[in-house]
Amino acid sequence: MSGYKELEHKAAGHDGTLTDEDGLLIFKPLNEQELQFYKDVQQQSVANQDKEEDGDVPLESWIPVFLGVLDEGHNVPKNLTNDVHIVDSGESLINLTPDRENGGESNIAEKRFLVLQNLTAGFKKPNIIDIKLGKILYDDNATEEKRQRLSEVSQTTTSGSLGFRICGMRIQENKKTSSIEKDHHTFQSDGEYIFINKMFGRTRTPDDVIDAFGTYFANSLLSEKRCSTLKQLFFQRLQLFYNTILNSEVRMISSSLLFIYEGDPSRWDSQNDEDALISDDFIDYEDDEDSDSDELPSKTPLSLMALIDFAHSKVTKGAGYDENVIEGVESLLNVFSKLNEQSI
Repeated sequence: MSGYKELEHKAAGHDGTLTDEDGLLIFKPLNEQELQFYKDVQQQSVANQDKEEDGDVPLESWIPVFLGVLDEGHNVPKNLTNDVHIVDSGESLINLTPDRENGGESNIAEKRFLVLQNLTAGFKKPNIIDIKLGKILYDDNATEEKRQRLSEVSQTTTSGSLGFRICGMRIQENKKTSSIEKDHHTFQSDGEYIFINKMFGRTRTPDDVIDAFGTYFANSLLSEKRCSTLKQLFFQRLQLFYNTILNSEVRMISSSLLFIYEGDPSRWDSQNDEDALISDDFIDYEDDEDSDSDELPSKTPLSLMALIDFAHSKVTKGAGYDENVIEGVESLLNVFSKLNEQSI
């Protein structure tokens, strides 16, 4: 797809995820089950708008904004981000059609992509960790070979013992990254970031996984107070997310929680360290020829937590909450409780 590039800021996941030149959206190779999950959650959120109790956070608030499906060879309409409220209000999906001014009729599409909000858009120095949820890592459609392989992964990692596993990090180098095993990380070409691979997470244990999260939050450019604030914020988000999952009738296999925080102190200064627990609004980017090109949208948070990856997920009305996921969230709550005790 011309005009698009490989997504740079990611901690794990498969290759093939693209972003646009402005970095506002991501284009993920389409999986039919994932597409159906986004549609079902969206429809469910609209149906439950009047039923939600005060204080409850709907599942849709934790997942990236879903904009529609794009065929390869098509261009995204320039006003797409301005129309995002159509999706949020629960009306029909946006139809992404060829931009005839910039290419006329498109060729027959070879690939299709989910069009999603780029969660890292607006961050200057995003620090990311990908945490896979659940002890069971395969769904009913998995082959026997895949079941055996993923069962072994679960049994030999914190997936089995804690119900979650760190899949990767992309963070700024800090005082704790120097102790990471050589085969568990690579330095990025920019000389500032370090990529911590899946083998790091697979070799963590219930005893040292807290230290792994300590490494994630040990940002050398942020003050201890700001780092401590981040740990508290993510703990509070996990508490809210726990209640969401208890009230959600879904089954999610190999979904992940994505944590992102800003590592550039200038943005913390400009926002007076103010950060929201939940970021419901899609970032409002508007073209302004008079604005400074380095100025960031005011709605960009300083940190956020999101639920991603739904290729093996489905809405299961009447089935109750997902015990496979809830165990992992309970373990994360325990980890962050101890992490915050260490910061006192």
